[in-house]
Amino acid sequence: MAESVQYYLERMIPELEGLEKKHIFSPVEIKSIIKKRTNFEYALQRRIKQKIDFLRAIEYEINLEDLRRKRVARLGIAESLKGSDLQYSGARRIYNLFRRATIKFKSDLSLWLQYIDYAKKNKANNILSSIFVQAIQYHPNNASLWIMAATWENEHNANMAAARILLQRALRLMPENQQLWHEYFRLELLYIEKIKLRRRILGIDQSKNQEDIDAMQVDNEEEGDNTINLPAVTGEDVAQWKQDEENTKKSKKVLTKEEAAALEEANNPILQGLLAKIIYDNAIQSTADSIEFRQKFVDIYREFTDTQKDIDYVYETIRRDMMDSAEARAFLAKSHLFVFARVENQDEEKSQYISVSDPAFVPALKKCVDEFESAVVDVPHSDMWEQYVKFLLSWFALVSEENLKLYLGKLLQKTFKSCKKQNKLNATLYELWVAHLIEQKDQEKAESVVLQGLESHPNDATLWIYRIQLAQDEPKEQSKLYATALDYNPESLSLWNSYKDWILTSAHLPTEETDKLFFQACEKATILLPSVTSESSDRNGIKQVLQSAYVQWAAESQGIEAARTVYKKIIKNFYPTYTFFIKCIEIENEFGSADVAGQESVEYLYDRTTRLEDDKEGSYISYLAYLYSQKKFQKANQVYNRACKEVSNKDSFDLKVQKLKASHQSTL
Repeated sequence: MAESVQYYLERMIPELEGLEKKHIFSPVEIKSIIKKRTNFEYALQRRIKQKIDFLRAIEYEINLEDLRRKRVARLGIAESLKGSDLQYSGARRIYNLFRRATIKFKSDLSLWLQYIDYAKKNKANNILSSIFVQAIQYHPNNASLWIMAATWENEHNANMAAARILLQRALRLMPENQQLWHEYFRLELLYIEKIKLRRRILGIDQSKNQEDIDAMQVDNEEEGDNTINLPAVTGEDVAQWKQDEENTKKSKKVLTKEEAAALEEANNPILQGLLAKIIYDNAIQSTADSIEFRQKFVDIYREFTDTQKDIDYVYETIRRDMMDSAEARAFLAKSHLFVFARVENQDEEKSQYISVSDPAFVPALKKCVDEFESAVVDVPHSDMWEQYVKFLLSWFALVSEENLKLYLGKLLQKTFKSCKKQNKLNATLYELWVAHLIEQKDQEKAESVVLQGLESHPNDATLWIYRIQLAQDEPKEQSKLYATALDYNPESLSLWNSYKDWILTSAHLPTEETDKLFFQACEKATILLPSVTSESSDRNGIKQVLQSAYVQWAAESQGIEAARTVYKKIIKNFYPTYTFFIKCIEIENEFGSADVAGQESVEYLYDRTTRLEDDKEGSYISYLAYLYSQKKFQKANQVYNRACKEVSNKDSFDLKVQKLKASHQSTL
C-alpha cells in the first residue's frame, strides 16, 4: 500500500513545484495539499475500497482546481500557462481518479454519469467518446447511455455517422426498446431538418428547378452594382482550365438531367423523409406495437416542418392495422383538430392545435364527431363509447361560445342515451354521466342515473361518493349510505377519505359520537388485513389516513392529553404504520410542551418507531438527534448501542451519527 501511495505522490511533485513557483499556492497551502492527498491515497489503497472515498477525493480535487483557476485569473498569468502541463495537471488528476473509480466500480451507473457530466462541463471532447464506449461496454442494456452518447456525437461532436451507428447497434441489442426507436427516428428527422435549413440559407428552394437557377444566375450578371465583380480572365487562364478539364474528364462524371433533378429537395427521397419512414416501418414490426407507440412517432413528426404527408402515412398504417382498437380510432378521430400552420415571423410551418376561436375549429370538430360516430358503430364496445364521451366532455369544459357549448351539451345527452340504449354503459361511463349532470346542476336526473349505476355496479366507490354527495341535506341518510358503501368497498382509499372528511365536517355530531365513529373506522380498517402482520400500500394508506386524522382531531378539539390517550389506544389495538408514529411526533411538537411528560411521550413514540422494520437507520438517527437536542447523552449512548445491533450498514450509520454529533457541538 505504502509503495502505491508513494508512487502517486511522487507523480505530483512537478505540479506542486510549479504551483509554488508561480505563487498560485503558498508553501503552507502546498503542505496542506500534500497532506490531504496522502490521506486520500491511503483511503483509496485500502483492501476493501469504498466509492465514498473516491467521491471525496474527486470533490476535493474539483474544488482545488476551481481555486487554482480563480487565482490564475486574478494573477493574470493565464497566457503564460497556456499549453503547459501546469494548466492541465489538475484536470488530469480528476480524470485519473474517475478512471480508477470506474475500474473498481464498473457496475455503478451513477458514477459513470458523474464522470460523463464532468467531462461535458469541461468540454473534454477528446476523451468523452472513450468514456461513452467504456460506459456502454459495462452497461450495454442501458438505453439511456446509448441515447446520451448518440446525442453528444450528433450535437456536440457534429458526427452524424457515429450517432447513427450507435443507435443502430443499440437497436440490435434491444430491438424491443421503444425509447430507442423514437430517438433514432428523431435523430434522422433532425439531420434532414438541418440539411433543409442549410439549403434555405443558401437560397436553394425545392420549388426551383435547374432552369430557374440558371436564369437567376443570368439575372445576377445583369444587376451591375448589386453583384460581385469577378477579375478579368486571361487567355493563359483559359488554356490552363482547358488542360485541367482534359485531365479530369476520365475521372469526373458529368451529371445527367435525371441525376441533377434527383438532387432537388422535391425529388430527393432522403430529404422527403424516406429514412424516417423506413425506421418507423421497422419499429412497428420489431417491438410490441401499440397506439401509444405509434402516437409518439406522430408527436415527433409534429416537432418538424413539412411532415404532413409523413403523418398521414402513420395514420394510414394505423387504419390498416388497428381499426378494432378503441384508442386507435379515438386517436384518428382527434387528428382532425391538428393543422400545419405558418409560425409567426418565420417561413416555417409546424403542426399545432386549432384554436377554439379559429373559424376552422368548428368544421374540424364536426369531422372529429363524424369519425367518432362511425367508430362507435364499427367498434361497438364500452371502451369506444368511453373515448367518445371523454372527448366531448373535454371540449365542453373548454369552449365558452354559447352556441358551441349548447351543441356539445345536446350531443353529450344524445350520446349517453344512445350508449344506454345499446347497453354499453360501464362503471366509468356512469361516473362521467353523473359528474356531468352534477356540474349542470341537474340533481334529479343525477340521482336517477347514479341509482341505475349502483344497481349494476355496486362495487364502484366513485358512484357511491356521488350518491352520498347528492344526499348532502340528509346527514342520517349519508351515514347509512357510507355504511352500505363501505360494506361493498372496504378497501377503497378514496371512499375512506371521503368518510373521514364527512366525520370531521359533520357539525351535528357530538364529541363522543365522533370519537366512536373514528374508533370503529380504525377497527374496520385493521380487520381488512388478512393477518395483523401483512401489509399493502392501499391498506396501509387507509389505516394511515384514519389513524392520523383521529389523533389530529383529538389534539385540535380536546388537547394534547386526549391525543396521547388516542394514539396509545391505537398503538395497543390497531398495529399502526411508521408514518403514523411520525405524525404523532409532529403533533407532540405542535401541541405538546417541553416538560417531563412531553419528553417522555416523544421518547415513547421514537422508541416504538425504532421497533418497526421501516427505515431503521432513519428512525434511530431521528431518535438520537432528539436526545442530543435534549442533552440526554447517557440515554443516547444506550440507544446508539442498540442501534448498532439492528442497522444493516453500521459504517454508514456511524458516519451519520458523527455528523450529527458535530452539528450538535457546533450549536452549543
